[in-house]
Amino acid sequence: NKREVWRVNFALAKIRTAARTLLTLDEKSEQRMFQGDALLRRMIRLGLLLESEKKLDYVLGLTTAKIMERRLQTKVFKLGLAKSIHHA
Repeated sequence: NKREVWRVNFALAKIRTAARTLLTLDEKSEQRMFQGDALLRRMIRLGLLLESEKKLDYVLGLTTAKIMERRLQTKVFKLGLAKSIHHA
């Protein structure tokens, strides 16, 4: 579904823009530390990053495919509970 891809691309663009602006700030900046930690926690909670990837650089490395892998349809198909992605 193209609308779903567009939505994921838009969300990814917002996340990456936030990470990019935080990376331009000084490393000891209070805003970067607070908002950066919040962004990383959110990405870990959503399952997009691993616990070992707690850096803003990893947020910039996120792709549309990585987010699409988190969909329920994809999970059901990968587990073999459905014969096809459409069946899921």
